[in-house]
Amino acid sequence: MPLAPMTPPRRVPFFRGFFWISEGFHLVFQSPFGWIKVITLWFGFTMVCSMLVVIGPILFSLMLPILFAGLMVGCRAIENGQSMTAAHLFAGFRGKSARLIALGGVNVLGEVILATLLLFWGGQRMLELQTLSMDGTGNLEQLQSLVTDLTPIFITLALVQTVLLMLGWFAPALLVFNDLSLRQALSLSGKACLINALPFLAYSLGMGALLMALITTAFAVPILGVLLLMMGVPTLIAAVYVSYRDIFNEVVDLEDNRWTRVE
Repeated sequence: MPLAPMTPPRRVPFFRGFFWISEGFHLVFQSPFGWIKVITLWFGFTMVCSMLVVIGPILFSLMLPILFAGLMVGCRAIENGQSMTAAHLFAGFRGKSARLIALGGVNVLGEVILATLLLFWGGQRMLELQTLSMDGTGNLEQLQSLVTDLTPIFITLALVQTVLLMLGWFAPALLVFNDLSLRQALSLSGKACLINALPFLAYSLGMGALLMALITTAFAVPILGVLLLMMGVPTLIAAVYVSYRDIFNEVVDLEDNRWTRVE
């Protein structure tokens, strides 16, 4: 697979976060049946991993970057006039599998860090909170005290999770489309997310509103809602690809809506 020329991440305006969603939606509806196939396979893999005690979650975390990278390849194929196919889900196994699996190892390490923080910092207090929450006769003051005590833990876990998300957001695309080391991909991904906090805020707001609308539709018109929800996950994935193209090596001409290469 030819590698795209690498350029440093650029800062984009706030409104571009909404643009990522709209363009992601466009990519999905250029090959809807292909997306349904790969998402069905993805959910199937998730179900298998959920049934494997202990090893299942580890296997899922290790394989997640390589499968996600394959979907990035599929997004590029759609842009080139092709269709998303089941084979694209496994495209990450070709050429860059070692680095992508190493990225999965970073995921596992992150989950270990989060679990360790939760277990040794607030494990007992979390059990007490769960017990009180399930007990309708629980003492309200004691419940409030536990929530107050656990607030620093929740904030710390959220910060660690945010850092891990920033490091891994662009890393699969960076590894599959560019000749980068794992350290370089993680560093560039983190930097790109950090300098584009505002468009990511717009993206979060827009995607949250979209998912709420889809869920509401699912309750009102179940069949239509389920079909639309099946497009919600692909839109989220395709938006990651669009954000990668936008921030790293290509920009869009808003007048004619065409991608152009940054030299």
